[in-house]
Amino acid sequence: MSVFPGAPGAASPLPQRRPGAPPGPPRQGSGAPPVLTRQEGPTEPLGALLPAGAPVAGPPAEDDREPDGAAPPRRAGVTAAVLISVLALLTAAAAGLFSWRTFQTVRAVAPAPSVPAPAPERARPLEPVTYPVSYAKESLRLDPACAAVVHLDLDEPRADAAENVADLRYESRCGSMPPRWSLGAGAAGGSRQAGADSDAQACERAIRTSPLGRGLEVEVTKGTALCVLTAAEPAELVLVEIVDVGGSGAAGLRATSWRVLR
Repeated sequence: MSVFPGAPGAASPLPQRRPGAPPGPPRQGSGAPPVLTRQEGPTEPLGALLPAGAPVAGPPAEDDREPDGAAPPRRAGVTAAVLISVLALLTAAAAGLFSWRTFQTVRAVAPAPSVPAPAPERARPLEPVTYPVSYAKESLRLDPACAAVVHLDLDEPRADAAENVADLRYESRCGSMPPRWSLGAGAAGGSRQAGADSDAQACERAIRTSPLGRGLEVEVTKGTALCVLTAAEPAELVLVEIVDVGGSGAAGLRATSWRVLR
């Protein structure tokens, strides 16, 4: 029976050497050619052919494996990077808080900006005051009873006026005691530092620099004078002179008034 080449059980024919060709490699064993196998591994390229019987890389031995619970090196590096980032953020936040508190402290102790004081207003010149004469050397005669009181209104002038509008209060005494006078309820001010020849400016100056106290009584004698500023509108500046003093408190007066216009 004929046997086809390559069929099972058929003997492999010996290769024929061409004339002049170099001798081939010696045959192994029983003369069968070596069988090549394919192995893939980390150190060989895919598809590398290994001879039959060569050791094949397998799973790592038990001694080469990492202990249970140990993180791979890559995961450990990521964890360290995250921790470093968190620490950096905390440090930056602490630095920002410290800077903010320092700013608040400095602003609290810093002096407030000085505000320039407003320029003082120029003093307005005083308007000139005029004193036109209302009446001049007006005579008044007082003849009260013993220990009587007479009220004088110097705006008119008028004797025996109402007490609430009177500018002068004249009180007689009994016997040899001289009468007395004082400012009334209608007077704005007065002064006894005056003379018979005082004008309006002199009376105004005397009232301003040497005023007569409210309720203070001045003894009535011949030649004495009082400057009185009334509370009327417009006010009257009046010079009152004592020209004579009689018995039982009788007296003769003379008054000159200037109207105060500002």
